[in-house]
Amino acid sequence: MISFFRRYLTSWPVLVLFGLILVAFAITGVNDPLGGSAPGSAVARVGKRTVTEPELLDALDRQVRELRQRDPAVTQAMAAREGLVELIANQLVGQAAMEEMASAAGLGASDEAADQVIVGIPAFQSGGKFDAGTYERLLAQQGLTDRRFRQSLKGDLLREQLIKPITAALAVPDGVAELYARLLVDRHEGGVSLVPAAPVGQASQAEAEAWFKANAARFTIPERRGFRYALIDGAAIAAGVNVTDKQIADAFAADPAKYGASPTRVLEQVVLPDEARARALAAAAAKQGFAAAAQAIAGFGAADIALGSQTQAAFAKATSAEVAKAAFALPAGGISAPIKSSLGWHVVRIASLGSAGKTLAQARAAVEADVKQKLGRDALADVVNGIEDGVEAGKSFADIARELKLTINTQAPVTDKGIAAGQPPLSGDLATIAARAFRHEGADGPVVEDLGGGRLVVMETGTVLPAAPPPLKEVMPLAMAGATQDKAMKAARARADAVAAAIKKGTVFPKALADAGLPSPRPLVARRIDLANAQDVPEAARAFLNGAPGSTQVIGVPGGWAIVHVDRIVPGDPRSVPTLIEQTRRELGAALPAEMAEGLAKASMAAVKTDRNDAAIRALRQRLTGEGAQ
Repeated sequence: MISFFRRYLTSWPVLVLFGLILVAFAITGVNDPLGGSAPGSAVARVGKRTVTEPELLDALDRQVRELRQRDPAVTQAMAAREGLVELIANQLVGQAAMEEMASAAGLGASDEAADQVIVGIPAFQSGGKFDAGTYERLLAQQGLTDRRFRQSLKGDLLREQLIKPITAALAVPDGVAELYARLLVDRHEGGVSLVPAAPVGQASQAEAEAWFKANAARFTIPERRGFRYALIDGAAIAAGVNVTDKQIADAFAADPAKYGASPTRVLEQVVLPDEARARALAAAAAKQGFAAAAQAIAGFGAADIALGSQTQAAFAKATSAEVAKAAFALPAGGISAPIKSSLGWHVVRIASLGSAGKTLAQARAAVEADVKQKLGRDALADVVNGIEDGVEAGKSFADIARELKLTINTQAPVTDKGIAAGQPPLSGDLATIAARAFRHEGADGPVVEDLGGGRLVVMETGTVLPAAPPPLKEVMPLAMAGATQDKAMKAARARADAVAAAIKKGTVFPKALADAGLPSPRPLVARRIDLANAQDVPEAARAFLNGAPGSTQVIGVPGGWAIVHVDRIVPGDPRSVPTLIEQTRRELGAALPAEMAEGLAKASMAAVKTDRNDAAIRALRQRLTGEGAQ
């Protein structure tokens, strides 16, 4: 599992370099721009910056959510056990160091540069244009604010300025590419033998207790949280909104085009660069028709001059107020004199009058529905603002619920997936609320969360039960079975180690196996290239391909141990495989930016004064995994 995390996480310099972080929100590197003394929860002090524990937790949460998209079974406790806390701490420290070095070198990232990047990110666009609503929604989904995201983005831009000059001209020499390609086609010859973990007797009570203590993480129950909540029905609030005649009239007058109140004209138009040609076209149009004159004088076809149905406001926006006013003053079939705008000289024809426009009475139903919807949103926003103001004023959850006539519900501690021992999993809104409880701490007080569809919830995180293993007595049968299996595995390992020791002293592989009462080895012949695209390559196969000639390795496999022996390695010819050398060159070239960026991060940490709080990092890991909990 650790390889899964490392493969994903160690790619962070490349993500920063190519801007993928801006879409995936995988690495955020948010630091304290004001500096100051390190707080008690500091993970590290990097130059004038402080990396805090909340920042580490925030980044950890986003990383786990990103990893779950690849493997839904990943949990925060599992990730912490596999070293994710330390990996992210290293990344945040490295990022802060690079930003400090960039700042010291006089590099900077302006607000305008950040704006330019944000509006260009496809994830924030709708219909090819930046959409503020989409931007805010995606940030909220990732638990980010605009300020923190921009701060993070500026850090990305600073690091990019350091990395790009170094990585832009990287190249892989021919000799290096051929050397790595040869490793792929070298033929490894040898054999493998399995030492099964045969039963050697039941484990004792003491052995079961010792095994449980050493493997407590396997039994760890994830962190659980209890919370209180009260649902707010936006539809009910909107239903109680009253719309006045004045509000309807004002809305109709403010946007007549939306409600079809504005008269329309079906227009045709030709725009020419000079007045003389425009006057010639208008004169010709009066004699031979507008379409014929447009074709003869300007070379425009019927599709070029047709504008379709337009309101005066829309036509004015496309041309100018003067052009639109003159056009709409014409009767049906009328042709205007040339009218000048910033685009040129316009000659406009009214093909037909179009609609006369709806009256307020005709459009009232649509206007009233829109006004009611807006007032409902405003009323719901007022409720949310009132709750937030109340929290800031020190009001309790009970006070807020009483004022709003809300019913408070209490949920016993559950995991972030809504699971508790002996209880059916939570579902629906309650499952969503349970997951949101892990975003907040008890000290945050009541908070408002949007459940979608106009539904809100006021919630307050209460009881927090850290991740911890259950009492031994509750899982003694499992601990006894594990200790018994472990006993068998240790005995099998001792037998396999004895074979490896005999081979090291000069006994040939087949004889060493026979002397230990094991069957003859199964021959192995393989090349790295043969397994390059294979899924889930066994660890024993990897060990065989990575072993030196004459080496013997003992590898754990399901149900026992594999003794892997490499007799010899026969050199291969990489040129016998078409395009292999060039393909290897490309793959090495793709990896170089990440290697160089990682090296730059380490160099930055060495150049910038860095003080890591390893005790705080270790304590956070233990808290998330339940290690050491009783």
